[in-house]
Amino acid sequence: MRRTTVLTGGLLAGAAAFAYRRLRARGSETLTPEEGSLFTVYAPEGRYGFLANGPVGWVIARLMPMVQADVYDTVAEMLDLQPDDELLDIGCGPGAFLAAKAGDTLRVVGLDPSRTMLRAAERRLADRLKTGTARLVTGSAAELPFDDGEFSAVTAIFAPVDLTEAFRVLSPGGRCVLADNDPRKSSREPANRWGRQRWTEDEHRRLIEDAGFTDPTVRYKGNYLFARVRKP
Repeated sequence: MRRTTVLTGGLLAGAAAFAYRRLRARGSETLTPEEGSLFTVYAPEGRYGFLANGPVGWVIARLMPMVQADVYDTVAEMLDLQPDDELLDIGCGPGAFLAAKAGDTLRVVGLDPSRTMLRAAERRLADRLKTGTARLVTGSAAELPFDDGEFSAVTAIFAPVDLTEAFRVLSPGGRCVLADNDPRKSSREPANRWGRQRWTEDEHRRLIEDAGFTDPTVRYKGNYLFARVRKP
């Protein structure tokens, strides 16, 4: 047991150091993202894809459930999942939210572009995958590979999301909760960081309205912004 713990700790530290060197080399540039890069910057071929893939992705997959536990609590509270819900988690990562907060729902589906993350999700959701009440899909949030109105609930936790696509796959009355880990506090802050677009609360509300959602509820927890919306 001790040998395994030491080995795992060494791998975590090594991968973390690797990620730190890569990030320092690239910097937190504020260049305007290219069209569509919102959905590819952390994908395997993206500029920061190493953060979700390979050895660093393996580390992130292990740390994410611990680091984001409070975030999952807030999202679950706002979403108010019910036993008959069918939930899509966009950018599901290692499946931690689905495993910890959606265990009593009718069906869960996780979407992520990273096979490293999905392998961790497969282990975490193994029992539900066997019973057919869970499904994991490799794909992009830019064009969701699901039918219109297929889900009653959608989440996107620190993950890029096309709100028009989220609206499309929700059934009437369905709910969607978004979590943004880097919102702009004012229009004076940089509009781009780490190759991704950033939005103020007002901009979030406009995007929500343009997509067709209603009843937005926005709250902050620390530096994070959470938004709950509903499809009419």
